[in-house]
Amino acid sequence: MGCSARRRTRWTESQTAALLGALGSDASIASIAVRTGHSVQSVRAKLARLRMRARLGPQICAVWTSDSAVVLLDGIEPNEHGKGLAEARLRALHPLPEGKIRHSTDFEKRLRKIFEKQTGDREQPWLTLEFWQLEIDNVLVQGIFGRSGTKSGTVDRIHAVWPKLTVAWLGDRMEEVARASLPRWFQNEFWATEVDPILLVGVDRATRFQREAVDKVLRACPGLQIGAVWARLRVLRNRRNGEPEALSFADLGEPSCVAREGGSPAKEMSTSSGYSNDRRVWKSVDPVLLDGIRQANRCERQAVDKALGAFPELRIAAIWARLRRLRNNQETGGPLPWTDELDERLVRVYREAGLSASVSDIQNLTGWPRRAVLRRAHKLGSPAEPAGNRRRWTMSELRFAIESVNHLSVREIADELERSEKAVWDMVGHRGIPAKFQDGYSVRELSAKLHVRRPSIRTWIKAGLLHKKRNGRIAEDSLQSFLHNHPERINWPLLDEDTTFWVSELLEAERIRVNGSGVRTRASSRSSEVQQAAGASMPAGTASSAPEADPSEDRASHNNRARAASPQQ
Repeated sequence: MGCSARRRTRWTESQTAALLGALGSDASIASIAVRTGHSVQSVRAKLARLRMRARLGPQICAVWTSDSAVVLLDGIEPNEHGKGLAEARLRALHPLPEGKIRHSTDFEKRLRKIFEKQTGDREQPWLTLEFWQLEIDNVLVQGIFGRSGTKSGTVDRIHAVWPKLTVAWLGDRMEEVARASLPRWFQNEFWATEVDPILLVGVDRATRFQREAVDKVLRACPGLQIGAVWARLRVLRNRRNGEPEALSFADLGEPSCVAREGGSPAKEMSTSSGYSNDRRVWKSVDPVLLDGIRQANRCERQAVDKALGAFPELRIAAIWARLRRLRNNQETGGPLPWTDELDERLVRVYREAGLSASVSDIQNLTGWPRRAVLRRAHKLGSPAEPAGNRRRWTMSELRFAIESVNHLSVREIADELERSEKAVWDMVGHRGIPAKFQDGYSVRELSAKLHVRRPSIRTWIKAGLLHKKRNGRIAEDSLQSFLHNHPERINWPLLDEDTTFWVSELLEAERIRVNGSGVRTRASSRSSEVQQAAGASMPAGTASSAPEADPSEDRASHNNRARAASPQQ
């Protein structure tokens, strides 16, 4: 059975009208596809485009118009007074750097070039509307990246020069400038209208292969419940490289008892018959499920390859992230057949073990999407968890983040945007953007730098002497504390000159931090027992902390002081 997508046909006005009319009658997507003559994937893509246009239609874009000449060119005339006014406005847009009494030489050269006389009939640039529009846009870009103050400060500065340009409009204009410079794959409309139709073909075909595998298993083993089979398929799909026989039956979603949210067991209830607990049954079932998974993976890979061929500028990680999102949000094709027994079971387990356990119980029993079961639980009266006050990402924040991941760490980006590191990681991860510049050190990097075996570094991590960040890398402040408190663990004679200088800088930074704060560091506070044991085993005369050093010393002096802190005899 092939996995290639058919050629898409264009929507006519009559078909679009039929689609809108069917939506008004609450018809299903499948029935709309039959009525319009399009596939289900085509109907979904058309609906996505209509929703996007409806959301973007009423918005007023802050774009430059010819009417802005009345504001921007007010008082700008081809005489000395107009020239002086133009120069004053340019200097107001680009204030003096902090602590400076005059502008840079490059800025002064640029001013002279702008106001120098033009040869022939060429018009002076400062007399044109396009010049001032571009100048304001450039200042807004500088505000996005914090080159000339904060974003709000940049907007206020432009508003002070042209009071008729409101602060609200300038803020919208900053968003528009940031949006225009973002790649098209950053716009949701591009994914919904161009990429999703390609990926949905692969997702639907993959789902069909998996459904056929599950149906085949149920025909061969009628004693199995459909929820248990789907749970087994999900486990096998998530552990493609693992041995099926090594999987625990807890992974099947069939616990003999339901755990309460607080951790205590609730009333025992079986979600499948004892027939499904026979390992010999699963041993015969797994090859069928694995075959369906392999065919499903092949269809998804073909869809990703086709999307990458159509849009080579896309990152493959971003395409896979989008495909997984479509797979998770895939519609069920119609209303779920809820019964009174299922509703009663959902409510009963919720009262006994909590919301998460009740949703998992119904999901394992039926194989339905977790989100659909959760919606049903809310309709039956279970309270919805508060979503919290999440701050939406603005276009200026997105542009700053994606253009800074190559030279700034996620922590620095988060600090600049006043967001959490988790929010930045979620944003770049959701879009498949690699954060190439990562702060901290990997185990491999430290092993090569310090000439220490990797198992030893992992042992230090387990003992609490070193700590990893959310990105899996060892934090620099943790390494500083470790070097400061445990110099005996470093092979000092093996360090080259550059590494010794690097270690001495870390030791000096830690010494300043300890002496300045007067409190114990995070690593030392969490591993006091280990430190005491290490101190008792240290030979006499071994330094337990970094020696004092003058930051102005040269590299050779730093090297000598760093080696003085080593446990060499």
